[in-house]
Amino acid sequence: MTTALSHASGDSVAGTADPPSPDWGIHLQPVGGLLVDRNSLNYVRLSSEALEIALQLARTRSVSRTARIRAGTSRRDPDEVQAEMVEALSGSWLTSSWLNGALDQPLRVSGSTDAYLPLLASLQLTNRCNLSCSFCYASSGAALPGELTADDWVKVLERLAQSGIAAVTLTGGEPTIARDFRRTLATASALVDHVDIFTNGLHWSDELVAMAAACGNIRAQISIDGRAERHDLIRGRAGAYNESLHTMRRLTAAGIPVIVAMTVTPANYRDVAAVVSDVDSAGARLFRAGRVVPVGRGDQDGFGLTPDQVADVIRQFQETRHLNLEALGWDQCVDLGEQLAPIGLPVEFLTPGYLSWHVRADGQVTPCQIEAESLGRILTEPLELIGEPGRLAAVRSTARGCRCIQRLNPTEDVDLPFGLTPGPSIRGDAATSGCCGTARCGSGCGHD
Repeated sequence: MTTALSHASGDSVAGTADPPSPDWGIHLQPVGGLLVDRNSLNYVRLSSEALEIALQLARTRSVSRTARIRAGTSRRDPDEVQAEMVEALSGSWLTSSWLNGALDQPLRVSGSTDAYLPLLASLQLTNRCNLSCSFCYASSGAALPGELTADDWVKVLERLAQSGIAAVTLTGGEPTIARDFRRTLATASALVDHVDIFTNGLHWSDELVAMAAACGNIRAQISIDGRAERHDLIRGRAGAYNESLHTMRRLTAAGIPVIVAMTVTPANYRDVAAVVSDVDSAGARLFRAGRVVPVGRGDQDGFGLTPDQVADVIRQFQETRHLNLEALGWDQCVDLGEQLAPIGLPVEFLTPGYLSWHVRADGQVTPCQIEAESLGRILTEPLELIGEPGRLAAVRSTARGCRCIQRLNPTEDVDLPFGLTPGPSIRGDAATSGCCGTARCGSGCGHD
């Protein structure tokens, strides 16, 4: 008997000083399943037997009753099964907590054994923007041809919610200027546990602040890219810095958690400590810094940092440790394997495509915001087809913008609970490697 934990993640959507208690759920994939805290999005990959025990313990809230169930299906002695189960669960810090009642309510089951469905999705409500930042990875400004309507986004949110998604990010462009944004926001808040808004913090009316606060599950991430004069120059608008900080104060006063993101360049790297101090005074809870993403308007020379500049940024982070907010970052991709090495678990994370999706304003689904390769169209194709393993394998092999999707080598070893079987691509029924296996595909992968 095994209850092995094979992977752990370090992702989080919490970002609060006092994170909520775990909201455990099971997320199924074609090759296995994850035990997920739907509040933080931290998770571990469990063996099939551990998944079964977790689901049964959460339902019965009794080790002895769970042992009797398992003894009944295996036609064994209940006492013997219970002794083996207790011994196996005692082998890890996580599963040993189950013996003490950590799984105290039935677990929500999400995902699919036929496809890789997301736990997190970013939705680009529009490519339109009221600023013109010099290094914008989305090259925002004008709307994309065929942008989705508010009616479309409501349908998208409904479909994602039915698949069990835990969190969505509303982004742009500037999402708050999308047509009928408030309706989309209200729908997201009602259907999804956690909603982030990535915004520049401009033109937030008192009514919008009050509405977002009333939702109760909204966070705002505001971009600040240097001291006032430098930020305004980068953003292309005088007074943008002061207005964004004013919005930050109003949001935090209304009880909405605020995260601040700063893109660090040779022009503003000396401003990190000053920005951290200012946004801390404005009530921000979390500060993130990163480099320019080399796509869109960021794909040009002059944005890279020298080793000395990076060292100076790290020094400024250290200088601000005494402040109230939590400072995270510093880089596009964190080495989670190194972070989690002390607990002996190989790392996995919310890999783009496999556990997180980006939906562009025109309805194309890509693995992440900086990858152009499409997995399919959100309005015209089933989610199970968009997340079909063959499609993901094909996109992973051709991805150019997203490095994260290339880091994961998904196992083909199937370990599903209760004798569940995966979809045709994992079973090897698809006609070709990397093929979506649909009738209209033929022998290539003509999913587009």
